[in-house]
Amino acid sequence: MLEKLKALLKPKHNETTTRKTPVIITVHGYGRRRKHEMDHFALWAKNDPIMKQFEVIQFDLYDLFDETDCDWQKWVSRAKLVINEQELAGKDIYLIGFSMGGVIASYLAATSGNVKKLILLAPAFQYINVDAITSVITKGATSIFGGSDSGSHDYEIEIPKPFYNAFTSVIKNLKAYIKNVNCPVLLLHGDEDEVISVKSSVYAYDRIPHENKKLIILHNGHHRLLMDQTVSQEVYRIITLFIHDQIVIDQGFPEAEDILKVYERQNRMQKKTSDA
Repeated sequence: MLEKLKALLKPKHNETTTRKTPVIITVHGYGRRRKHEMDHFALWAKNDPIMKQFEVIQFDLYDLFDETDCDWQKWVSRAKLVINEQELAGKDIYLIGFSMGGVIASYLAATSGNVKKLILLAPAFQYINVDAITSVITKGATSIFGGSDSGSHDYEIEIPKPFYNAFTSVIKNLKAYIKNVNCPVLLLHGDEDEVISVKSSVYAYDRIPHENKKLIILHNGHHRLLMDQTVSQEVYRIITLFIHDQIVIDQGFPEAEDILKVYERQNRMQKKTSDA
Protein backbone atom coordinates (compact mmCIF):
# COMPACT_ATOMS: atom_id res chain seq x y z
CA MET A 1 0.00 0.00 0.00
CA LEU A 2 2.84 2.42 0.84
CA GLU A 3 4.51 1.90 -2.54
CA LYS A 4 1.19 2.40 -4.29
CA LEU A 5 0.67 5.73 -2.55
CA LYS A 6 4.22 6.83 -3.41
CA ALA A 7 3.54 6.02 -7.06
CA LEU A 8 0.44 8.21 -6.97
CA LEU A 9 2.50 11.13 -5.73
CA LYS A 10 5.26 10.78 -8.34
CA PRO A 11 5.08 13.70 -10.79
CA LYS A 12 4.05 12.90 -14.34
CA HIS A 13 6.29 13.87 -17.25
CA ASN A 14 4.05 16.76 -18.27
CA GLU A 15 3.88 18.26 -14.78
CA THR A 16 6.04 21.28 -14.05
CA THR A 17 8.51 21.33 -11.20
CA THR A 18 7.02 24.61 -10.00
CA ARG A 19 3.83 23.00 -8.72
CA LYS A 20 2.69 24.76 -5.56
CA THR A 21 2.75 22.91 -2.27
CA PRO A 22 -0.75 21.83 -1.22
CA VAL A 23 -1.83 22.87 2.26
CA ILE A 24 -3.76 21.22 5.07
CA ILE A 25 -5.43 23.90 7.17
CA THR A 26 -6.29 22.69 10.66
CA VAL A 27 -9.07 24.24 12.73
CA HIS A 28 -8.86 23.49 16.45
CA GLY A 29 -11.70 22.98 18.90
CA TYR A 30 -12.85 24.73 22.05
CA GLY A 31 -10.11 24.45 24.63
CA ARG A 32 -6.84 25.70 26.05
CA ARG A 33 -4.55 23.97 23.58
CA ARG A 34 -5.93 25.93 20.63
CA LYS A 35 -3.71 25.35 17.58
CA HIS A 36 -1.48 23.02 19.62
CA GLU A 37 -4.33 20.52 19.52
CA MET A 38 -2.94 19.70 16.07
CA ASP A 39 0.75 19.46 17.04
CA HIS A 40 0.82 15.67 16.98
CA PHE A 41 -0.75 15.56 13.53
CA ALA A 42 1.58 18.27 12.17
CA LEU A 43 4.66 16.46 13.47
CA TRP A 44 3.47 13.16 12.06
CA ALA A 45 2.70 14.69 8.65
CA LYS A 46 6.12 16.34 8.55
CA ASN A 47 7.88 13.00 9.02
CA ASP A 48 5.55 10.74 7.08
CA PRO A 49 6.90 9.84 3.60
CA ILE A 50 3.47 10.27 2.04
CA MET A 51 2.16 13.33 3.87
CA LYS A 52 5.31 15.43 4.00
CA GLN A 53 4.45 16.90 0.59
CA PHE A 54 1.75 18.94 2.38
CA GLU A 55 2.26 22.11 4.37
CA VAL A 56 0.26 21.93 7.60
CA ILE A 57 -1.10 25.28 8.75
CA GLN A 58 -2.08 25.83 12.40
CA PHE A 59 -3.55 29.00 13.85
CA ASP A 60 -5.45 30.22 16.92
CA LEU A 61 -9.11 31.11 16.68
CA TYR A 62 -9.02 33.20 19.85
CA ASP A 63 -6.69 34.83 22.37
CA LEU A 64 -6.82 32.69 25.49
CA PHE A 65 -5.31 35.50 27.55
CA ASP A 66 -7.91 38.11 26.59
CA GLU A 67 -11.35 37.41 28.04
CA THR A 68 -12.83 40.17 25.87
CA ASP A 69 -11.99 38.14 22.77
CA CYS A 70 -15.36 36.40 22.96
CA ASP A 71 -16.97 37.46 19.69
CA TRP A 72 -17.68 34.27 17.78
CA GLN A 73 -17.77 36.13 14.48
CA LYS A 74 -14.19 37.31 15.03
CA TRP A 75 -13.17 33.69 15.65
CA VAL A 76 -14.67 32.69 12.33
CA SER A 77 -13.19 35.72 10.56
CA ARG A 78 -9.70 34.64 11.61
CA ALA A 79 -10.32 31.24 10.06
CA LYS A 80 -11.64 32.83 6.86
CA LEU A 81 -8.55 35.04 6.66
CA VAL A 82 -6.28 31.99 6.74
CA ILE A 83 -8.17 30.20 3.99
CA ASN A 84 -8.42 33.37 1.88
CA GLU A 85 -4.64 33.80 1.99
CA GLN A 86 -4.13 30.29 0.67
CA GLU A 87 -6.76 30.76 -2.02
CA LEU A 88 -5.01 33.91 -3.24
CA ALA A 89 -1.75 31.96 -3.35
CA GLY A 90 -3.40 29.39 -5.61
CA LYS A 91 -2.82 26.50 -3.25
CA ASP A 92 -4.77 23.24 -3.17
CA ILE A 93 -6.59 23.38 0.17
CA TYR A 94 -7.55 20.51 2.46
CA LEU A 95 -9.37 21.23 5.70
CA ILE A 96 -9.27 19.34 8.99
CA GLY A 97 -11.60 20.45 11.77
CA PHE A 98 -11.72 19.05 15.29
CA SER A 99 -14.79 19.33 17.56
CA MET A 100 -15.99 22.97 17.36
CA GLY A 101 -13.40 23.42 14.64
CA GLY A 102 -15.24 20.80 12.62
CA VAL A 103 -18.31 23.03 12.47
CA ILE A 104 -16.19 26.02 11.46
CA ALA A 105 -14.31 23.96 8.86
CA SER A 106 -17.64 22.85 7.39
CA TYR A 107 -18.69 26.48 7.09
CA LEU A 108 -15.39 27.33 5.37
CA ALA A 109 -15.76 24.45 2.93
CA ALA A 110 -19.35 25.43 2.15
CA THR A 111 -18.55 29.09 1.50
CA SER A 112 -15.12 29.05 -0.13
CA GLY A 113 -15.72 26.71 -3.06
CA ASN A 114 -11.99 25.94 -3.32
CA VAL A 115 -11.61 23.22 -0.70
CA LYS A 116 -10.49 19.90 -2.19
CA LYS A 117 -11.49 17.73 0.76
CA LEU A 118 -12.90 18.15 4.25
CA ILE A 119 -12.00 15.99 7.26
CA LEU A 120 -14.08 16.24 10.43
CA LEU A 121 -12.81 14.79 13.70
CA ALA A 122 -15.53 14.36 16.34
CA PRO A 123 -17.37 17.43 15.01
CA ALA A 124 -19.50 19.28 17.55
CA PHE A 125 -22.73 19.70 15.63
CA GLN A 126 -24.33 18.28 18.75
CA TYR A 127 -22.64 18.36 22.16
CA ILE A 128 -23.36 17.22 25.69
CA ASN A 129 -22.69 20.29 27.84
CA VAL A 130 -19.93 22.73 28.65
CA ASP A 131 -19.06 20.95 31.91
CA ALA A 132 -18.19 17.79 29.98
CA ILE A 133 -16.15 19.78 27.47
CA THR A 134 -14.28 21.70 30.16
CA SER A 135 -13.55 18.51 32.08
CA VAL A 136 -11.97 16.81 29.08
CA ILE A 137 -9.94 19.79 27.89
CA THR A 138 -8.55 20.19 31.43
CA LYS A 139 -7.20 16.65 31.67
CA GLY A 140 -3.56 16.63 30.66
CA ALA A 141 -3.67 20.18 29.33
CA THR A 142 -1.30 21.40 32.02
CA SER A 143 1.53 19.34 30.53
CA ILE A 144 1.75 21.91 27.74
CA PHE A 145 2.44 24.64 30.28
CA GLY A 146 4.80 22.78 32.54
CA GLY A 147 3.47 19.41 33.66
CA SER A 148 1.11 18.28 36.38
CA ASP A 149 3.34 16.14 38.56
CA SER A 150 4.30 18.92 40.92
CA GLY A 151 0.84 19.23 42.37
CA SER A 152 0.82 22.98 41.79
CA HIS A 153 -1.92 24.52 39.69
CA ASP A 154 -0.47 28.03 39.47
CA TYR A 155 0.42 27.51 35.81
CA GLU A 156 -3.03 26.31 34.77
CA ILE A 157 -4.86 28.59 32.38
CA GLU A 158 -8.60 28.87 32.68
CA ILE A 159 -10.85 29.38 29.68
CA PRO A 160 -12.59 32.73 30.14
CA LYS A 161 -16.26 32.17 30.95
CA PRO A 162 -17.50 34.51 28.18
CA PHE A 163 -15.92 32.12 25.67
CA TYR A 164 -18.64 29.55 26.28
CA ASN A 165 -21.27 31.81 24.74
CA ALA A 166 -19.03 32.20 21.71
CA PHE A 167 -18.72 28.41 21.47
CA THR A 168 -22.48 27.87 21.54
CA SER A 169 -22.99 30.71 19.05
CA VAL A 170 -20.59 29.07 16.61
CA ILE A 171 -22.57 25.83 16.71
CA LYS A 172 -25.96 27.56 16.56
CA ASN A 173 -25.10 29.84 13.63
CA LEU A 174 -22.88 27.59 11.51
CA LYS A 175 -24.16 24.02 11.89
CA ALA A 176 -26.62 24.37 9.02
CA TYR A 177 -23.82 25.01 6.52
CA ILE A 178 -22.97 21.30 6.48
CA LYS A 179 -25.79 20.81 3.98
CA ASN A 180 -23.98 23.14 1.56
CA VAL A 181 -20.63 21.36 1.58
CA ASN A 182 -19.80 20.39 -1.99
CA CYS A 183 -16.56 18.44 -1.67
CA PRO A 184 -15.57 14.95 -0.48
CA VAL A 185 -15.93 14.58 3.30
CA LEU A 186 -14.44 12.14 5.82
CA LEU A 187 -15.89 11.96 9.33
CA LEU A 188 -14.06 10.16 12.14
CA HIS A 189 -15.59 9.61 15.57
CA GLY A 190 -14.69 7.47 18.56
CA ASP A 191 -17.36 5.23 20.06
CA GLU A 192 -16.03 6.15 23.52
CA ASP A 193 -16.22 9.91 22.97
CA GLU A 194 -17.05 11.44 26.34
CA VAL A 195 -17.90 14.91 25.00
CA ILE A 196 -19.51 14.68 21.58
CA SER A 197 -21.91 11.86 20.83
CA VAL A 198 -21.44 9.81 17.68
CA LYS A 199 -24.92 11.08 16.81
CA SER A 200 -23.28 14.42 16.03
CA SER A 201 -21.29 12.88 13.17
CA VAL A 202 -24.34 10.94 12.00
CA TYR A 203 -26.27 14.24 11.98
CA ALA A 204 -23.60 15.78 9.76
CA TYR A 205 -23.25 12.74 7.51
CA ASP A 206 -26.98 12.61 6.80
CA ARG A 207 -26.95 16.25 5.66
CA ILE A 208 -23.86 16.25 3.45
CA PRO A 209 -25.08 16.41 -0.15
CA HIS A 210 -21.83 15.35 -1.81
CA GLU A 211 -21.86 11.71 -2.93
CA ASN A 212 -18.27 11.15 -1.83
CA LYS A 213 -18.61 10.96 1.94
CA LYS A 214 -17.47 8.48 4.55
CA LEU A 215 -18.22 8.08 8.27
CA ILE A 216 -15.90 5.83 10.25
CA ILE A 217 -16.56 4.96 13.89
CA LEU A 218 -13.35 4.09 15.74
CA HIS A 219 -13.60 1.36 18.35
CA ASN A 220 -12.35 2.54 21.78
CA GLY A 221 -11.70 6.01 20.39
CA HIS A 222 -12.18 9.00 22.70
CA HIS A 223 -12.75 12.67 21.95
CA ARG A 224 -9.17 13.76 21.26
CA LEU A 225 -8.59 11.36 18.39
CA LEU A 226 -5.26 12.86 17.34
CA MET A 227 -3.85 12.41 20.85
CA ASP A 228 -5.54 9.10 21.67
CA GLN A 229 -2.83 6.44 21.92
CA THR A 230 -5.39 3.75 21.19
CA VAL A 231 -6.51 5.04 17.79
CA SER A 232 -4.31 7.97 16.72
CA GLN A 233 -2.09 5.97 14.35
CA GLU A 234 -5.17 4.51 12.71
CA VAL A 235 -6.61 8.01 12.39
CA TYR A 236 -3.46 9.30 10.68
CA ARG A 237 -3.46 6.44 8.18
CA ILE A 238 -7.16 6.82 7.40
CA ILE A 239 -6.62 10.52 6.73
CA THR A 240 -3.74 9.69 4.38
CA LEU A 241 -5.82 7.17 2.46
CA PHE A 242 -8.74 9.55 2.18
CA ILE A 243 -6.65 12.43 0.88
CA HIS A 244 -5.18 10.16 -1.79
CA ASP A 245 -8.50 8.62 -2.87
CA GLN A 246 -7.75 5.20 -1.41
CA ILE A 247 -10.93 4.89 0.69
CA VAL A 248 -14.07 3.39 -0.77
CA ILE A 249 -16.90 5.87 -0.41
CA ASP A 250 -20.31 5.05 0.98
CA GLN A 251 -22.57 4.27 -1.95
CA GLY A 252 -25.24 2.22 -0.23
CA PHE A 253 -26.17 -1.36 -1.03
CA PRO A 254 -28.53 -2.59 -3.75
CA GLU A 255 -31.68 -4.06 -2.26
CA ALA A 256 -33.66 -6.90 -3.79
CA GLU A 257 -37.33 -6.22 -4.26
CA ASP A 258 -39.61 -7.77 -1.65
CA ILE A 259 -40.98 -10.95 -3.27
CA LEU A 260 -44.30 -10.53 -1.49
CA LYS A 261 -44.74 -7.13 -3.09
CA VAL A 262 -43.93 -8.66 -6.45
CA TYR A 263 -46.63 -11.30 -5.95
CA GLU A 264 -49.12 -8.65 -4.83
CA ARG A 265 -48.43 -6.53 -7.90
CA GLN A 266 -48.79 -9.53 -10.20
CA ASN A 267 -52.10 -10.46 -8.60
CA ARG A 268 -53.43 -6.94 -9.08
CA MET A 269 -52.43 -7.01 -12.74
CA GLN A 270 -54.07 -10.42 -13.25
CA LYS A 271 -57.25 -9.20 -11.59
CA LYS A 272 -57.39 -6.15 -13.84
CA THR A 273 -56.92 -8.39 -16.89
CA SER A 274 -59.69 -10.78 -15.82
CA ASP A 275 -62.08 -7.92 -15.04
CA ALA A 276 -61.49 -6.47 -18.46
